[in-house]
Amino acid sequence: MYRPAKEYEAPWWATILHSFPHLDLTFQTVNSSFNLDDPKYKESLMFWAAAPVIWLLVTLVVFLMYFCYRCCQHDTEKQRNVVCLKWTMAILTLLCCGAVGVGLYGNEEANKGIMYLSESANDAMETIAQIKSKTVAMQTAFNTSITHGINGIRVVYRSNSELSWNQKSDLHTFTDRSLQYARDIFDSINKINLKVRRVDLSSLVHDLKDYSFYRRLGMLMVLGWLMLLCLILLVGIGSSSKCTLLLFCAFGIFSLVLCWMSTGLHLGASIGIGDFCMAPNPFFEELASGQVESDFVQYYVRCDHSVLNPFRSTINGASDKIHQSNKSLNDALSILNKNSMNKTELNHNALLVSRGLEDMLTALMPLNALVDCTNLHKDYIDSLHGICYIALPGILYLILSAAETGLIFSILVVLASKAWKSVGSKKSYLDAEEDDGPFIPRPGGSSPNYYSYPRGRQAAARETIHAQRRSTPPPAYNSNEFYRQYGDVNPPDDYCGRESNA
Repeated sequence: MYRPAKEYEAPWWATILHSFPHLDLTFQTVNSSFNLDDPKYKESLMFWAAAPVIWLLVTLVVFLMYFCYRCCQHDTEKQRNVVCLKWTMAILTLLCCGAVGVGLYGNEEANKGIMYLSESANDAMETIAQIKSKTVAMQTAFNTSITHGINGIRVVYRSNSELSWNQKSDLHTFTDRSLQYARDIFDSINKINLKVRRVDLSSLVHDLKDYSFYRRLGMLMVLGWLMLLCLILLVGIGSSSKCTLLLFCAFGIFSLVLCWMSTGLHLGASIGIGDFCMAPNPFFEELASGQVESDFVQYYVRCDHSVLNPFRSTINGASDKIHQSNKSLNDALSILNKNSMNKTELNHNALLVSRGLEDMLTALMPLNALVDCTNLHKDYIDSLHGICYIALPGILYLILSAAETGLIFSILVVLASKAWKSVGSKKSYLDAEEDDGPFIPRPGGSSPNYYSYPRGRQAAARETIHAQRRSTPPPAYNSNEFYRQYGDVNPPDDYCGRESNA
């Protein structure tokens, strides 16, 4: 697992993407700061997303012109050797398989970065949930223990006739003061709870997981399809199958559309993420401004220790109020213990109040650490590293893979359309027009077809003929002598008759 640094710094690839010119659809320069609420900024991302699509349209137009030319062309030149063409196509196909492999790696890296972001958001949610649980525990302690205990103490001393009016007045003052301190603690903690309750990242985590799953699955299907086409082409090259080559040409053009569409989508997304990675703090501050106060967001996003924790005064005040409430309670108990009364009921209610104040203090101590910016800021930095240091390079690998695959497929479609007319057809005989030897007369209208020789078993005899032509002067042409000399070739049945009649 990638371990991020303590502080975030924008990576160099984000700097390069951020330096791309940001133009709207009217080719006017717009602000490159990440702002999805600005329609002009959205147009600048659409501009780069449309660039590969425009290249796709140009490629399809060139293909249309090329195939029209091939349909209208009459091939008079006979191609007898396509080995070089096959090797070229095989090498390009293997390079395309490598490009698809790079895309598979980039797809996994992009998915890993998104999952890293999701895990960081989950960690932040756990911290927020712990803050909520501590505040709820303090509220429960106030409602169930402190309030009931102080009311029980009031019942005890009000029903005691031995207490003087001044003593009852002091007891009333101490118990009211203790209850008021506890109520102040409740109000302070409730403010923290209300602010934390507004922050809900569960929908973001759920959407990230869904997006990561479907994006990864879709890219795996596209890359798997491209790899399948490469294998089909290799089979077609090895077996010299015209049908396989034509099948690749048909589906290869469709795959070009997938490649360049994927390049456009990922290119626009990568430029937007690059802009975000250059300055992520303003985006989150603007995003959370409608939920909580800006000073709270800035404190957790920036985590500047020179800035006072906005919750620190509330927590310190609550801690002081707990000690003051406990002191007022002890003052009331000291008066009651000097008089004879129901000690059992008094001790029970006093114990309720003491346990309530102790529970509030126990929940307040870790709450002080939870609301500090250290934990949430670490989760924030981890999420930025997941986006900018893991997911963004993965997307760049996907762009490189899709663009390279699209270019190689464009070349392979042209080569496959050129090769399918040559592969799969083998000639058994050589044309006599290709032989210009002195002993071989040109065929006439009624001449027998003995001017061509098979490639197979007659190859040695033909080499002998060529050797004799080079070593002996050409004799006067006599057809019977020719057949006697080259007895491997039998004359027609009626040829001797025609000679005798002549």
